[in-house]
This record gives sequence, structure tokens and C-alpha cells, in this order.
Amino acid sequence: MKSTMALSRSILLTALAFGASLVACSEDNTTSSSSDGGGNSVSTPELKPLAELDAARSQLPEGLWVTADSETAYMGYALTGEIVAVSLADNKVSAFATVPAPPANTGFVTGITQSAAGDLYVAAASLDPAEYAPGIYKIPAAGGPVTTAFATDAAMNLPNGLVFDEDGNLFVTDSALGAIFKISPDGKTVTNWLTDPLLKGDVAATNPCKTVLGIPFGANGLALSRGAVYVANTDKAALIKIPINADGTPDVAVEFSTSDPATCLPLQGADGIAADADGSILVAGNGGNALVRVGTDGEATVLAKGGLFDGPASVALATLGSKKHALLTNFGLITLLSMKTPKVGLLSYGPLP
Repeated sequence: MKSTMALSRSILLTALAFGASLVACSEDNTTSSSSDGGGNSVSTPELKPLAELDAARSQLPEGLWVTADSETAYMGYALTGEIVAVSLADNKVSAFATVPAPPANTGFVTGITQSAAGDLYVAAASLDPAEYAPGIYKIPAAGGPVTTAFATDAAMNLPNGLVFDEDGNLFVTDSALGAIFKISPDGKTVTNWLTDPLLKGDVAATNPCKTVLGIPFGANGLALSRGAVYVANTDKAALIKIPINADGTPDVAVEFSTSDPATCLPLQGADGIAADADGSILVAGNGGNALVRVGTDGEATVLAKGGLFDGPASVALATLGSKKHALLTNFGLITLLSMKTPKVGLLSYGPLP
């Protein structure tokens, strides 16, 4: 696993050395309108750029969190350990915090979430624990540098998706292990909540849906909704549902929404996910360059595809101009590995119903 990822990372660093730069993003947040036939104005959902980033400076945004008041979006740069804040009033990007930066070929920073107290929690994934310590970092509401992990576990090397339950427990996916860990509110107790075949990756030569990373990459994005945990399995282009029993233990995991086994659509490269108020799940399709909504019946609908998308990694909901939008990070990793200029940054899609 380590050697394969080191190769991919080396290719990435070579791409960055070429000075790949981002074409400046517009900050236009407007949407077009049409009539519903009765004289009422209806906004047509659009995919628009919000914040400009620069891949040549290793500004590859992976994790994303939007505050409950929709005033701020936090993004994490996978390669540098930098956490930035985006003011959604004017889309200005500013430095906010840092976690230890992974040395070359050793790891990357992944998911971000926020506690009820306002602290951010950031996952650091490691390909070589001897060189870069994996774990979960807690960033105070005021920001700043953080060097000591909030929670670690010897088996949790590739933490990725993060979500809190109502009791303050933190659930974390491990993409390499195919597992979900549960961390107590004080960070002192880390347990393997569930390891399941449906959460594991699949690097078989016969699997057209596997990632370009060369290692099993299963459980990824994570969300809680209506008494169940939802998990994106990237290698299997699927959304997994795990009902939670009354005692907090996991019930039987099931494939809630799947893709065509030949084309991997519509959930190709399923990465970050977010639960909407109606119980549906939004999925950032990293490999398919798409935003997908999975309804409560498991049916998947592609909301947007192609265009400005360049490896969308995370998705979060926000209220912009009094209307609901989906915000997404454009990670651009696959484009960089192809030695092309990525379109990295923060995007919005909406308004949503």
C-alpha cells in the first residue's frame, strides 16, 4: 500500500512542480430566473464558482464544513495541513488554523466537522504511520495551530469522514480498513464501531469503479440521518446505510444506493456526503464529476455533472441569499495526476428545493 501511494504522491508533486495554476474564479453568486407559467419567478439551479484557490501552492481542498448560520465555510488543504475560512458574504479566503503537515508521500488531511461547542475536528490520514502520525485534531473556535492529536488509535490509519451524534460522540470512517470508529466526547475512548465487507474497498482488476490511488478505498463520506448512518464507498460507487439500534450499536449494513457495475454511474467516485432535512443524501461524485441526490427510497438523481466540476470531494449545505445551496470543494487530484491544470476551489450549486 505504501509504495503504490508513494508513487501516486510523487506524480502529484511532479505535477505541482510544473506550476499548475488555477484560472481565476468569478465571485458571481447570482442565479437565473424563469417563470412557472403563473407569473411567479422560479430560480434555476446553477453551478457557480465561489472562491479562488491555487494548485501551484498546494491549495487542494478536500474537507469542507459550513457553519449552521451559513456565514463561514471551512476547507482543509490535503497536502499542507492548512485550514482556511471562507466568508460566504464576500467569498474571501483567510487563514484559520493548521494541523501537522504531512511530509511528502506520507499522508494527507481529509474530513472536517464541527462540534456543538464550535470547535473544528480535522482528520489526518497516514500512509506511513512511522513518518506521519494519523489521528483526529481538535481546533478551538478561535483557530490557530494545533500540534497534538485529540484522538488516535493504532488501527485507525486512514480516517476520513467525520460526523457527531447528538450525544457528542464522533464517528469516523477509515477508508483503508473499511470501518467506522466511534470516539467518546473527551477523545479518550476510541472503539471500532463497525467493520463490514460493504465498507471495504476493492482494487480488483475487474472492478472499473476503483480509485486511481492503487489501494483499497472504501468507507469515505459519512452522515447521520433519521436514526441511521450513511457511508459512501468510493471503490464500489455505492451508498451504504447502517441503522442504529436503540442501544447505539450498529444494525445490519445494507447497500442503500448502487451504481451500474459497468459504468459506475451515477455514484462514480462517491466521496463526501451530506444529509438534507428531508432525509435525502447529497453525494459528491469525485470520479464522476457530479453532484448526486439519493432519495429516501435509495433512488439516485444527478443534479449537476461536468462543467466546472473537477473532482468534487466534499459537499455541505448552506443558505445563500435566503435560499438553500450545496457547496462543494473542487479537489482536482485526478486532473493533477494527469499533468493538467485543475480547477480547484469552492463551488455552489443551487438554489435547491
